[in-house]
Amino acid sequence: NIVPQSCRFDFEIRYLPGMRPEAVTEALAAYARRQLLPEMRRVGSGSDIQFQLLSHYPPLLSDPQSDFARWLSQWCGSDRFSTVAFGTEGGLFDEMGVATLVCGPGSMAQGHKADEYISIAQTERCMTMLRQLCAWMRAEPAEPLT
Repeated sequence: NIVPQSCRFDFEIRYLPGMRPEAVTEALAAYARRQLLPEMRRVGSGSDIQFQLLSHYPPLLSDPQSDFARWLSQWCGSDRFSTVAFGTEGGLFDEMGVATLVCGPGSMAQGHKADEYISIAQTERCMTMLRQLCAWMRAEPAEPLT
């Protein structure tokens, strides 16, 4: 067998709310040192495993009771909020103190897979919500929304 001089393995983890990126990385590194490295060193005594964090973005955990969430539920006609196991840059805005919600048409049952689609009805509902949002942004209400 030919053993290569080095091997590089890249991976991505999408952190869910409540997960600490450092804790996940530490757990992976501990597993690698405890389980993998001894096996590798039986084959090559100079073997080593190193981890390098190239980038990360924090999970997004929006407050479904916030004013922003209540306004959004009025605009989109739904008060169903949920957390999904997908990445978004929204966590970066949230971390900076910018109220952040992610919404849009479609369902993950059809998204991010072959032949993904959004139905016309879902697109029309999205356009209605965006029109309501634009109208609200143009308005100068006499009193704040509650």
